[in-house]
Order: sequence, then structure tokens, then C-alpha cells
Amino acid sequence: MVLFIINFGLIFNYVFAEDNKLRYKFSFIFGGMGDQDGQFMNPHSIDIDRNGNVYVTDTGNNRIQKFNSDGKFILKWGETGSNDGQFLKLHDVAVDPSGKYVYTLELTNHRVQKFTSNGEFILNWGFESTGGRGSDRTPHQLSIDSNGFVYLSDMNGNQILKFDKDGNFIKSLGSKGSREGQFIHPHGIVFDSSNNMYVTDMGNYRIQVFDNNFSLITQWGSYGNGPTQFLKTFPGIDYFDKENILVVVDKTSANVKLFDNKGQFITNFGTKGKEDGQFNRPEDLAVDPKGRIFITDTGNSRIQVFDKIQ
Repeated sequence: MVLFIINFGLIFNYVFAEDNKLRYKFSFIFGGMGDQDGQFMNPHSIDIDRNGNVYVTDTGNNRIQKFNSDGKFILKWGETGSNDGQFLKLHDVAVDPSGKYVYTLELTNHRVQKFTSNGEFILNWGFESTGGRGSDRTPHQLSIDSNGFVYLSDMNGNQILKFDKDGNFIKSLGSKGSREGQFIHPHGIVFDSSNNMYVTDMGNYRIQVFDNNFSLITQWGSYGNGPTQFLKTFPGIDYFDKENILVVVDKTSANVKLFDNKGQFITNFGTKGKEDGQFNRPEDLAVDPKGRIFITDTGNSRIQVFDKIQ
């Protein structure tokens, strides 16, 4: 087994907020380009369970890799193919709130697969014919609420799809447009502990927040580089319940932004590059139980971890 972990926790590489009230420190990196245990080829998505275990879609190698909270390799599963437990263009991973089940989403196989936290296959389901639509369904991310319902963000269909834990389709939410409750290329999706749903509505350059009845609570964002603005692609999103903080990665600007649950800007960090604290096409992020932010630095084939300092 070959594992590359670079720990720079003793190097004081701080990233400061604009108001200097909240800042993040680069902590460590794990990964590196390759196909050995602990290495990645274009890692795309990431999620973290309640115990701090980290799951990464190693998209170029068509597998899931699981790590502990320090970035040490635990196990892997998957290979190229279309059979149970195999993947083609693996795009997203999500752990249910109990930590027992792991869900994956593939673009080429057009399906969701459900596994135990140790990678044992349970079931899969497709979504092309859901909601009266055909093969233009193209979900890109998934998320699970506290009741175990699975939600997919359908970019081309401009809707959110809802399923039960066994893959039975329940309903679709939203339509194409720029009004409240409509979307243009929705991508990131996450729930807080109250089952409020946060969606990155990328084509409208905004975040929309809904309650569990899909009634709009709030929205914010516009096109640009400002504190509450976004560029073309901001796919990754996560919510830290302990402090009611929403974290969003802007892939185009290689920047991470933090907001409160009402959309008030808190801080941001990150620039384009290959150095510590810099990113090349960051696709996704996840916040662990300690409040650390794990970011898939996709173009650099690594995971970067940041600690909060106050």
C-alpha cells in the first residue's frame, strides 16, 4: 500500500477573513495522483459521516475510498463497469445521517447505488423515467435528509427528485426558470438538522433555501466576485449545524465562501494554484464534526483540510 499524507499542521499558513473576525488555517493534505490506495485520479465529491470518516469519489479510478479523520486510508470499493458495485463516471457520494449507509451517483450508468459504510452492495435504482420525463434526466448530486429520503439535483431537468430509502420515486420539485422555487442547472444540495434544503442554483447564480414542504425560506446571490456573488460554477455545498454555517465552493474562482443560514456573508478563502491553500478546479467540500472543512482539490488530485481559528 502506498499512501501520501503531507501534514503541514505546524506551518502557520493562515487564511484571513475580510473582517478579520474569523479565519481558517491550512492544516494538511492527503492524496496525490495515482491509482494506489490513498491516491486519486480526479477526486470529485466528498462526504463525512458522524464519526468523522471521510468518503471520496475517486472518479478517474471508478471507486470509493474511505479514510479516517486524519486522512489515513481505511478501505476502498468499486471498479469500472455496470454491474452491482461497479461504476462508470462516478460523480457523487453521500452518507445518510445515521452513518450506516453510503449512496453513490453515476452519470454514465444513470443510477444511484446504496452500500453499507464498509462498501457492501445493497441495491440500486435508475431515474430516467421519473416524473414523466425521459432520458434527459441528469442528476449530479444527492443528499439524504434526517428521515432517510434521498434527493437528487437534476441539472438538465431543472428539478429536485425525491426518493425513499429503497429507491421508490416520490415526486419532483421545481421547474426551469428564475422565479422562486425554479432553477437553472441546480447542482449542490444539502439539508440542515431541521430538514431545510439548500440548493446551489448555478444558472441563476444564487442559493435557494426551502423548508421540508418546499416553501422558499430565503435566497441570495448574483453574478460576480463580490462576497454574496458567484461565478459560473459553484457545485459543492455543505452545512455545519453546530454553528449554523453554510459552506460553498466556487469552482470557477477557486474560492470557498461561508454564510449564515440567512445568507449573510461570513468569510471566504482560497485562490487558484498548486500551493497549500490554493485550488485547481475544486468540485466539492464537506465539514466534519469538529468544524474542519475538507475540499476536493480535483485538478490537483488531492484533499485539502482547513481548521477554524478564532
